[in-house]
Amino acid sequence: MKRHYFLILLISIFAVSSCSYNQLALNANNGNYVVSYDDSIPDSLKRTIAITFDNARVEDKNKTRIYLKNFNSSIYNIYAGSSLRSLEGEITAVIQLEIVNELKTKNKRIKIMKRHNSGELNPFAEKETIRTLQKIIDNEIYNQILLEVGLFEM
Repeated sequence: MKRHYFLILLISIFAVSSCSYNQLALNANNGNYVVSYDDSIPDSLKRTIAITFDNARVEDKNKTRIYLKNFNSSIYNIYAGSSLRSLEGEITAVIQLEIVNELKTKNKRIKIMKRHNSGELNPFAEKETIRTLQKIIDNEIYNQILLEVGLFEM
């Protein structure tokens, strides 16, 4: 029984290790991408994207161009109940992504929405919560852009 269990374990380990399943890795620092921003893109998002994509302005038709445009962020307060203050707030960010290669083009609208509790007695804490959520939204937009570029290159 012990040998049978050991044999099944050995075969399953061999089968899992030989299926060549690898994580998708995007190497954006190789200079194959040129990122262009619209005036509506905030500086915090530009800094986040500049970490990965080297934005060299070399005119080469072989490079993949990434256009980020029409960024819009809005804060919506949700009022309910008998209180005069809002119970929750909703932060929504929308951005248009266009990836252009010499062979194909992909347009994508990315929308991220986060809710927060706005029942804070301290208004500075609420402002800090909103600022933290905006950083989280920037990181999620960045991750979504990386995912879309990775899917575009496949």
